[in-house]
Amino acid sequence: MDLVDKKILFNVLKDGRISQRQIAINVGISAQALSYRMSKLLSDGVIRRFVLHVSPLLEGKVEGFAAFKSDKEYGGDVFSVVKCLEEITLYGFRGNEYGDVEKQIAEAEKHLGKTVMKYIPPAGNLGMNLNMNDLRIIELLRGDPRMSITDLATKLDLPYMTAKRRLNLMMKNRLIGIIAELDLTGGDVVIFSIFSRKVNEVTPILVPSAIFAIRDSEAGVFMCYSETLFAARENISRVRKVDPDADVMILYEYRFFS
Repeated sequence: MDLVDKKILFNVLKDGRISQRQIAINVGISAQALSYRMSKLLSDGVIRRFVLHVSPLLEGKVEGFAAFKSDKEYGGDVFSVVKCLEEITLYGFRGNEYGDVEKQIAEAEKHLGKTVMKYIPPAGNLGMNLNMNDLRIIELLRGDPRMSITDLATKLDLPYMTAKRRLNLMMKNRLIGIIAELDLTGGDVVIFSIFSRKVNEVTPILVPSAIFAIRDSEAGVFMCYSETLFAARENISRVRKVDPDADVMILYEYRFFS
């Protein structure tokens, strides 16, 4: 894997629905070269799949994270599993309210031991009024997260611009997101997770490399990408300067469940 491949991966991690045309422009290669490289990254299993992440706000639920220092597998109801080199596994939980998530984490503690980190952000607002077409778009994206807007519009019998506008609104308001799952066993790229209670200070540092983030005014969990270990260390060092207590974990495997 060369630097061009790594730049391609960063593009699909930042935006799982980014078009190949836009990736080619961003990376600075021809559309044909990009098509070949994308096909190879997919066929080689470097890009495993794309997964639709739906905000819990759409179902009136609350989302939380908890990290455990344990090598045991947990079979409870979770929406994400992030395994780290520090022998820590970060799980994502959902419940109808704050107390439900607390109970789920407490249940996980019976199997995995005490948490080393826990974060349950307060429920927010949708940021937009949803309609039936929005819900239909989400259902189609569950089956094919990268379905083109043309196909979405055709299947839903909607004007192209209507489908595009509603999809963009949901993504802008972080109600949905497309996550690219990578095979990290090759060790050619670095994905790291940071939990910080100084979110206003660390956000400007991490936003350029963040591929997934849940945060409020008090704290946040960020998943970030670096093309090299050196670049990852530089970002982590900058975070440590403003928040020495930030929890930093280097990922070697992660899964999200739609």
